[in-house]
Amino acid sequence: MLARAGELPPDFRFQLGWDIPMDRIDDPLGRMGPGDAAAAPVGEGSPRLHHSLNAGYLGHPVWLRFQVPSLPPDAEPGALWLLAQPTYLDTVTLYQRSATGDWSAQESGDHVPAPRKAGVRQHLFRLAPGAMALIRIQTSSAMQFQGSVLGAQALGASLADAERGMGLHFGAVAALLLGIWAAAAIFRTRALFALAVLGSVSVIHIFNVRGYSSLWVPAPWTLWASHSVGIGAFALAATLAWQIREQLANTGRHRRTGRWLMALAALNLAGMASVPLGFYGSVAWVNLLSLLASDVIAIVLCVLALRTRERRALHALLLSAYGLHAMAGVPIAIIMTGALHWNIDATALWQWEVILFTAMIACAVFVGMVLRYRDIQRTKDLAIERLAQSEQSLEERIGQRTAELSQAQDALGQALENERALRLEQRQFFHMISHEFRTPLAVVDSAAAEQQAFPSADINAQKDRAAQIRRACRRLASLVDSCLISERMDTAGFSLQASPVNTADLLEHAAQLVHWSPRHHLRLFTDLAPPEWVCDGTLVRIALSNLVDNAVKYASAGEIFIAARKGESGLLEISVADEGSGMSLEVMNRIFQRFERGDRTDQSKGFGLGLWVTRRIARLHGGDITVESRLGEGTCFTLTLATQPMASGSAHHQRQVRARGESSWAT
Repeated sequence: MLARAGELPPDFRFQLGWDIPMDRIDDPLGRMGPGDAAAAPVGEGSPRLHHSLNAGYLGHPVWLRFQVPSLPPDAEPGALWLLAQPTYLDTVTLYQRSATGDWSAQESGDHVPAPRKAGVRQHLFRLAPGAMALIRIQTSSAMQFQGSVLGAQALGASLADAERGMGLHFGAVAALLLGIWAAAAIFRTRALFALAVLGSVSVIHIFNVRGYSSLWVPAPWTLWASHSVGIGAFALAATLAWQIREQLANTGRHRRTGRWLMALAALNLAGMASVPLGFYGSVAWVNLLSLLASDVIAIVLCVLALRTRERRALHALLLSAYGLHAMAGVPIAIIMTGALHWNIDATALWQWEVILFTAMIACAVFVGMVLRYRDIQRTKDLAIERLAQSEQSLEERIGQRTAELSQAQDALGQALENERALRLEQRQFFHMISHEFRTPLAVVDSAAAEQQAFPSADINAQKDRAAQIRRACRRLASLVDSCLISERMDTAGFSLQASPVNTADLLEHAAQLVHWSPRHHLRLFTDLAPPEWVCDGTLVRIALSNLVDNAVKYASAGEIFIAARKGESGLLEISVADEGSGMSLEVMNRIFQRFERGDRTDQSKGFGLGLWVTRRIARLHGGDITVESRLGEGTCFTLTLATQPMASGSAHHQRQVRARGESSWAT
């Protein structure tokens, strides 16, 4: 309720419709004058409004009638003003009776040149206190009118606040657009360019809607300044559809949706022609529905992308931005069509929403760029990794081929070396046959010839000749066994045939070679030896025979010691020692090599197989053979053997086999 005239504060402000009731009078034919409007009765055709005028797209003039408040008697003349908006109304005329009773008119609106207006972008009229006022409104845009009756002090503050707010708005949006255009120029992405165009169109449209173009353009361009509001509305809807297409529907999966968006853009571009042709009010609903449809399409595309978990941060931001735009656009559209009456400036709500919407879309675009950069970086890293793997694979294949060639070369070299070794072995083998086998055969032939030529009844002489013959045969058998066992141990399926063997029998068998030698005497020590030992008896007999044969063959006259005992490590230790001339350290280091025969010059040299075979037999039994010798002090060979697991078959069967083998070997 209005305060009494004497109680009005200096900064009073009353809003038409809300604080000051007003009558709405429609003029469908556009022929009414101020007298007709003033005389129109209040009723069904002329309703009284208790809110601001919001009638939608009418296409015909509307009159508003209200009583101007009175001022105190001491108030200065001209202290009462009417400040109204929106600024994009075509013509707004205020009528009041003058002192002579005539109707005086004050004009404003987009179709009124700037020199004929009050010098501000809003509709500003001076009011005569306490009198009736008539306002005639005609526009091709939405029929709206929000007016405030205020004093001079409140008018100055209101204009200052409005321009301060617009300055802040244009400063913020200019800084935002400058950053977006700079980013679009640097990164050259279609999404950024589309957003920059949309933001620029929005700012230009706000500039026109707020009346700046109508206020500043020259008088001949006044009509086109008015048209710019309707043209800008269609341009904004077309640009929004294009921006959504570039942002969300530019991929193969949504190309059909992108075509629909481009159809909306083309429809709004065509609608721009309705403004200068004069039927904008009839097709303005296309603009409003296009904005809403574009937002709905964008929201649906964002939801679909989020359901597929595709760039969730990007599409969550886009969903928020387009959702905000839709929620802000719906009440604005309702107000513009006249279905809702709010005491708010819908244009102000929209212009601040534009800043927030543009900023959110810009953030979403930059998030998308970051995500694409990360995807590209991951793709690059993956490509580099695959390239490195390919290089590594190539290097490995080259290395493999090189290794194969090297192995083939080594195998060829080894084959050649084996061929040389085989030929050397053959020459040595034939040399051994010609030398080693001749000597025992010569002894046998000589003893047999002497017995034949000079038969003797002396039994001792016959025993000596028999001993010579048996020793020569044992020597031949030992050489044959060494050759055969060497080949046997080189076969792939070779394995020990272990069974319990009497230790004393092993030693006695080897000691026979000493008994048959007239130059040597045997010293046998078996007290510390275990009664039996699980081993391959055939191989161990060959090894011991080789050791004793070497002692008899190479040692000078004297005693030969054969001893056996179980060592602290649990191995069987068998030692064969002589009182010969000994050997040097250099000879001891190579005496166990194959075909190595030492450096004895006082005796015939052997084939060089015996000690090599003996070491292999010892190592097959988990032991080894060692030698201790000093020049002039004799030599001692020590053979160590570990007990072996029983071979398959019973022990009794193994003894029978061994007995048959020993009998055959002795024969």
